[in-house]
Amino acid sequence: MYRWKKFWISVTAALALLLAMGIGIWTGGVALAMPVAGIGGFVVEADEIQITNFKLLPKVGQTSEKSRYPQASSSLDGVIKGMKLYKDFEVGAFKARILITASKDVKASGLVLDMTRMTADSSFKRLKVQEKYSGDPLEKISLSAPSMNLKNVKIRGHYLFANSISIPGMTLDVSLK
Repeated sequence: MYRWKKFWISVTAALALLLAMGIGIWTGGVALAMPVAGIGGFVVEADEIQITNFKLLPKVGQTSEKSRYPQASSSLDGVIKGMKLYKDFEVGAFKARILITASKDVKASGLVLDMTRMTADSSFKRLKVQEKYSGDPLEKISLSAPSMNLKNVKIRGHYLFANSISIPGMTLDVSLK
């Protein structure tokens, strides 16, 4: 027997998310923050990310489970190959996943990503790690590089904003696991 009320609530929520993303893309900026259990977050996986104008700073930000949690805030321009962005969460007794994929390379500029974990094979050109004296622990260190390349990337993110982004062949899939 189907539970029509839960079905329509799920369909409405998925369509509302898709509409919000469409409006964000149409207005020229996209922001996405989706929480998960524990400290929260969503996952970005990619075969490769080619990055320019990279900067990384420490930050204390929100997650779905904590009002203040240490994070790394990065800003960059980039090309993402083989992108998968997903969020797993519980819907009653079920686990659900919202998955966004692209059929071709994703191009983003003015991208800001706050994260608590990243694994990748990385290579940098002219990496600069700068430490400075400050009473504020968030201003004590920064990293920057005009160019870097990441392969086999997996990121736990908590906030993503792109000033402009192109996602060719975007697919949004909502499924129960």
